[in-house]
Amino acid sequence: MKKTLVALAVTAFAASASAVTVYENEGTKVDFEGSLRLVLEKSHSKVDGQSSKKGHSALRNAGSRMAIKAKHELDSGLYALSRLELRFDGHTSSSDKFGDIYAKRAYVGLGHKDFGEVTFGRQLTIGDDIGETGFDYVYGISPDLLTDAGNAVVRYDYFGIEGLQLGVNYNFGTERDDNNEVIVNKVKNGYGAGAVYTLPVAEGQKVTLEAGYTRDNFATGTKQKHYKDAWEVAASYTIDNVKLAIDGSQAYEKDQGAKIRTSMINVAAKYTFSDIGVGIYGGYGYEHEKVRGDSDKTRKHKYLIGTDYRLHKQVVTFAEARIVSNRSDNETKRTDSNFGVGMRVFW
Repeated sequence: MKKTLVALAVTAFAASASAVTVYENEGTKVDFEGSLRLVLEKSHSKVDGQSSKKGHSALRNAGSRMAIKAKHELDSGLYALSRLELRFDGHTSSSDKFGDIYAKRAYVGLGHKDFGEVTFGRQLTIGDDIGETGFDYVYGISPDLLTDAGNAVVRYDYFGIEGLQLGVNYNFGTERDDNNEVIVNKVKNGYGAGAVYTLPVAEGQKVTLEAGYTRDNFATGTKQKHYKDAWEVAASYTIDNVKLAIDGSQAYEKDQGAKIRTSMINVAAKYTFSDIGVGIYGGYGYEHEKVRGDSDKTRKHKYLIGTDYRLHKQVVTFAEARIVSNRSDNETKRTDSNFGVGMRVFW
């Protein structure tokens, strides 16, 4: 699945750039960080049998953000933490995707170096940590079947074993009507669990294994049930400057009488020329959707290729292209293409 900051180069750049420490005294540390992210893109769609293409060009925001985080060291290995992250794409009808500023993440928590960390608020779930093929910057090939974030989430993570992360979360429903009841077809509650294990196998080599599961229960207004189960497994192998990755996931949604099953598999690879700061990456994804009782099946083939260039420890440029072939048994084949060049500047 596409992680919020999963692109390999972005992780490296963000780590090297680090945040700006605005206050540090007596066990309290406050950091300020952010990034401006823009992409210039060309997109078009072509339906078999039609001579014309539908397309457009745009220069748009691609996830720009800023955040302030705080950590307070307490007694006996305990610490308190908080994070407030603002985004700039709320309530906008503009094609540049800049709009109202809003709180994308806002949470607090307590942690202990031996017993793990529990956080409360608007945050990512453990599902966001599952998935290894997300090398892209803007054009993902994964349908994000796991629930990876929520506005009212309680999350616990354990890091007590070297290389291992175990996590669970519970999500509360937040979209309610005037009677404080969850709106029909909105999430009533949900939960998830996952594990990530990274094992060094030799000098310059490591293996990462991941697995996750999420469940979402939706309000129906009746005694009928509406829920979605999803699972994902992922693996990657890194040897020096090469990373090979594979993800597989499936979701099953039951909405009263309707039953929908979505399956996905992705493979991807990236090679980094570390001496010149250039990376090349590519991937393929296959997605299949079937509705029980309906003979029609939807299939998608997704192809991704891209390159990035590290101009500075806080600046990365990239160019990437994606082609998605959409076909269903009862409809004409449609091909969607995207090409974009972009830049991210961190601070």
